[in-house]
Amino acid sequence: MPNYHKINYLLCIFICALPPSLVLGAAVMESFIFLSCMLFFFLNFKNVGTKYYSDKFFIIFFLFCAYLILSSLLSENVFNSLRNTAFYFRFGIIIMIILYLLEYYKKFKYLFFISVAITLFAIIFYTFLQLFGIDNISDIYRISGLFGEESVQGSFLLRITPIFLIFYLYNYKSWRFNHKFILIIFLTLIFILILLSGERSSIFLMFIEIFLVFFLLKISIKKLFLSIIYLIVVFSLTITFYPPAKERIINRTYDQVFFYIDTKGEKRKTFNIFSRGHQDHLESAYIMFKQNYLTGVGVRNYRIECKKEIYKKVGKYHCSTHPHNTYLQLLSETGIIGLLFFLIFLFFIIFKLYLFLNNIYFKNQGVNKCLALCFVLIAVNFFPLVPTGSFFNNWLSTLYFIPVALVLNELNQKSS
Repeated sequence: MPNYHKINYLLCIFICALPPSLVLGAAVMESFIFLSCMLFFFLNFKNVGTKYYSDKFFIIFFLFCAYLILSSLLSENVFNSLRNTAFYFRFGIIIMIILYLLEYYKKFKYLFFISVAITLFAIIFYTFLQLFGIDNISDIYRISGLFGEESVQGSFLLRITPIFLIFYLYNYKSWRFNHKFILIIFLTLIFILILLSGERSSIFLMFIEIFLVFFLLKISIKKLFLSIIYLIVVFSLTITFYPPAKERIINRTYDQVFFYIDTKGEKRKTFNIFSRGHQDHLESAYIMFKQNYLTGVGVRNYRIECKKEIYKKVGKYHCSTHPHNTYLQLLSETGIIGLLFFLIFLFFIIFKLYLFLNNIYFKNQGVNKCLALCFVLIAVNFFPLVPTGSFFNNWLSTLYFIPVALVLNELNQKSS
């Protein structure tokens, strides 16, 4: 391969800028994605990195992108939908770029780790400054730190931490200091910040994530017991010393799930899926799917479609920007065909996970920790039973597709 060191270095810098750009804002993030894609297209023009286009995964992904555009064109609100679908293919290009850098640019693993580590340190540092009164907290029940009015800090930390750990595993062997102790402190602080974020979906998924890490890494009974005791102590101390966390995580959750104030103002006990609002969103999405079961209403059109008279019978919260559930969003906005593309990917991951578990639990083979963390993150990202952000949100899509690149890289390494 010709020497494209300077271009590879610049491409590496743009990709390493993604973690901090996710904190700085969507415009900054999209700028780095655009620049990365342009550089990669230049390399493609020089016949570099073109091998990925023939991979089955990318063929299916770009067919999915083409279908999204078709679904948009068939919808009632074409231009509103095309805003998200016309260039959705860029996330497939980002996956290719990460695979290319992991294979051909050795410094990428170290530089990306540094980028994520600095981003996490900045979030932790600023959030604790907020807690000690250096900056005003707009909502004491939802500490958002550097994310300001957007309460997504818990979601970000939940999804970026396994990526941080994967790149930590890529690099730690070359270090000569006691990095394990520092890592434990770092992860503890992240655990606390997710609790303080008040994002109940993220908190619930964090415990799912921890359980899966213990299970897939085949942690010994002794380490498992000590870890559970440690987490219980940290959790108890956090909600004790910061009562608003206990109020939102425990008290408000119970009230929203098990109690509902009806139209007469009388409080009666019932059961809701997380909350009355979330349940109404899901019911609207289901009605939308039944009426547009094949191709859906088009990406980003849930917010327009749900304003129609037919959905008002669902309840007070019949309309929102999206259904707050990945699977029902795909069904309502892209129909059965769109969901089928997504399920093909999930079945592929489930099959690879089955082989992974078979190897470590029945064949007693060594654990590929990086691959295990990839499986954990994908399982958390697409866990079906909690409220989620919009699948087609640019910010969230970036956090979804970076792990896909990592799992493909680990599977390619294993097969080679």
